Amino acid sequence: MDSEARTDSDARREAVGSIEDALGRFMRSVRASLNEGAHAFSPDLPPSAYWIMSVIGKTHPIAPATIIALTGMDKSSVSRQLRLLKEAGYIDSQPDPHDRRADLYSPTPEAGARFEAIRAANRARFGQAFDAWDEDEVVAFAGLLDKFIGRDA
Repeated sequence: MDSEARTDSDARREAVGSIEDALGRFMRSVRASLNEGAHAFSPDLPPSAYWIMSVIGKTHPIAPATIIALTGMDKSSVSRQLRLLKEAGYIDSQPDPHDRRADLYSPTPEAGARFEAIRAANRARFGQAFDAWDEDEVVAFAGLLDKFIGRDA
């Protein structure tokens, strides 16, 4: 094996290790942000319910099966959190016109406004993190991140 190929392989391995470390830090940051968002939305709301609320806030009306697909949570957890959100007055439901056995969920107007305010603050905070980056770098990072998580960029 020539030294140039060896160096590329070592550099790639080192970069992958660095990415793994960075993703660990990022995941901890996301968890903290989720906890902060849940607390800002409602001090008594568990982070898992806020996560579901964020899905409903971004995409509504929405069926539980879609929430399960987007969050990776199990059906019983999603059902439990939907019940909690509905009892707290944060979401409404209506029968699914395509499947009367299922309901579609949407935020109540007050909860939707509260969620959008938190989302706007989060976007502003993320935006500040990229203030020192030029537009091409931000666009490239967004494309690479989408490629990494498996979405078409």
